Amino acid sequence: MMRQIAVVIAISLAVASCSAGAHSTARRAQPVQDELPVALDNGGRGLSAASPPGHVPPSLACRDRVHATTRSLVARVLPDGPRARSGGLAFTSGVCVYLPPGYATSALRYPVVYLLHGGGGDQADAVTYGHIRNVMDGLVAKDRGRAAIIVMPDGANGQWYDSVNGDLRNDEYVTKWVVGFIDRHFRTIAARKGRAIVGVSNGGYGAMLFAAKHPDLFSAAGGMSSNLDAVTDATGAKFSGLRDADGSAFRANHPIELVARLVNTDLVLDIADRCASNAPAALCPTQVVDAFFLEANREFVAAVRAQIGRKARLDYREDNAAHQWYWWSQQLRDHQLPFLLAGLANPAKG
Repeated sequence: MMRQIAVVIAISLAVASCSAGAHSTARRAQPVQDELPVALDNGGRGLSAASPPGHVPPSLACRDRVHATTRSLVARVLPDGPRARSGGLAFTSGVCVYLPPGYATSALRYPVVYLLHGGGGDQADAVTYGHIRNVMDGLVAKDRGRAAIIVMPDGANGQWYDSVNGDLRNDEYVTKWVVGFIDRHFRTIAARKGRAIVGVSNGGYGAMLFAAKHPDLFSAAGGMSSNLDAVTDATGAKFSGLRDADGSAFRANHPIELVARLVNTDLVLDIADRCASNAPAALCPTQVVDAFFLEANREFVAAVRAQIGRKARLDYREDNAAHQWYWWSQQLRDHQLPFLLAGLANPAKG
């Protein structure tokens, strides 16, 4: 599949070279060897045997071949990444990528939105449960200026950080490996003005964490039902991979502790403070999870609003919703993506 992507990119580069008056004597850039060998792919199956109803393995959910078509595509690529001390992968491999209608035959470069799943999810969650293809296709049908590439990495059960022991390095994987891979293999607007990041639940934590730790990469960040205090259960326990003797690792990876670094970043957050729906798929009882996260979201937003010199946008909503893709898909369609894409560069030739 990556061979077809390489062909499309090569054709685009050749056309650009001819229009600029380049000749065959021009020096060619050496290809970057950045793809994980298929034999090491540990993320194709996605979740464990305890997968929720309707789960589709990423290798099936994101299996489109990149080719000339008027419809959108959802492909799966294998960026390489960091290794653990044992020599094994310090990440779960595989990234699902939504490409807008007509991508392969277009000469445009597109903004990119990174979409992070929650705890218990995998790289195909937004495809299978969040119906991201329908969401984005609908937005693009209304306004072609909203066309974008959506990148969905795997966060190893939603643990979006680098662990103290080095066995898990998801922060490094996404920000130093995946972002570069996507910019090399797809026609992106490879600049801060062309990137945003958003997530659900633990992914909302990851989105705010990455935006704060890497403000040079992302101009906007969003979160839905965000676990901003990094809790793992009702006892208040925190992410186990960040536990060290003095708590410094946790503080260095806590969005509220890092909020000062978001002064120039547009932010959009949704969290449920109630749930009223008769739809079976709404699963209103799961609103209790959002209730558990609500105070941390309010604390985070209060800290953002108190920032001196802040000029970036902030849109915070407490919604009628619950802790489910049924609601997150709607929030992406009606609030999160319109907000994020409005602040990004539009698709453009380049």
